[in-house]
Amino acid sequence: MSIAAPTRTPADPGTAPVSDPVTDPGTDPGTDPDIGLGTDPEAESGLAPVRGWSALGTYVHLQTAGGHRLDEAAQLAAAVLDEVDRTCSRFRPDSDLMLANARAGEWTQVSPVLVGAVRVAIEAAEATDGLVDPTLGHHLLTAGYDRTFALLTESSTHPAAVPIPPARDRWRQVEVREDALRLPISAYLDLGATGKAYAADLVAASIVTQLGVAVIVSVGGDVRAAAPADSKTSLPAWPIGIAHTAAALDDGPDEVIELVDGGLATSSTAARRWVRGGREWHHLIDPRTGEPARGPWRTVTAIGHTAVAANTASTAAIVLGATAPAWLSAHGVAARLVDHDDCVTTTPGWPVADVHSKGDTP
Repeated sequence: MSIAAPTRTPADPGTAPVSDPVTDPGTDPGTDPDIGLGTDPEAESGLAPVRGWSALGTYVHLQTAGGHRLDEAAQLAAAVLDEVDRTCSRFRPDSDLMLANARAGEWTQVSPVLVGAVRVAIEAAEATDGLVDPTLGHHLLTAGYDRTFALLTESSTHPAAVPIPPARDRWRQVEVREDALRLPISAYLDLGATGKAYAADLVAASIVTQLGVAVIVSVGGDVRAAAPADSKTSLPAWPIGIAHTAAALDDGPDEVIELVDGGLATSSTAARRWVRGGREWHHLIDPRTGEPARGPWRTVTAIGHTAVAANTASTAAIVLGATAPAWLSAHGVAARLVDHDDCVTTTPGWPVADVHSKGDTP
């Protein structure tokens, strides 16, 4: 399977109408990697209407082509994201995810929402040969990421005791039925790696299916554009501004590209950082070592046929480090990689960008 194309999407047969993992409820939206939406391409003048709110601990931006049925689309999106949070959050003790984690080794009946979420996470692991691993929950917990990021103390003297390296390929032992999960003994799922991206895919698919309008949605910087099949040939492109965090985007995007249909996602080590036991951590763990990824890339943005496909590739690239450009190219992924000195590397297929200086608006 191509890294750019995990096969299960919200519209695929066999998935639940709502099937998406959650990322981090309570996260400060300003810390997430950001891809900002520009003006509706069908708007004749001025700025097209945008709906924005907080969900899953991050920000949500939503537009429909021409502003058609925008309020209905926002209501539907909010309902979808609420259901995702209720069933799949690692930070809600009443979620189905936490129930399954507490019963590792046993079959646990869960919502189809969580079943779909876990299937997507396993596909991402399969597509990356385990570089994107959903079974690293214990590592994040023992490193100090044991509550929503908004409640997480940025620096603490509490120790961070992490078993290194983690058991490899434990994700292959996760068993999934239509209404139940069985996790291997001592496994602890964290679905954040694919969470925001799949939420964006799910929202977009739900709006297109139920309301019949073209839409673009950003959930914490993971973007999905989608449209009814009969409108795609005439649909203009959506302009999207890219920055390494939402706060940085306030100063103007680093680059603006256009997206007609599909996904765009950014992974960044600049977001979600904390200190435990005198060591600095971030949320992108290298499953080969159990340590935060230490490669040369601060930010990776990738394009995929879905937001999940894009985010799977961008996360794997951060973990891979120096070999990421060759790996992305070999898997046909168009991507933009920014190192810690702000030097930019792109892979074949990355679109020619409209580059803005800081302070400009897209």
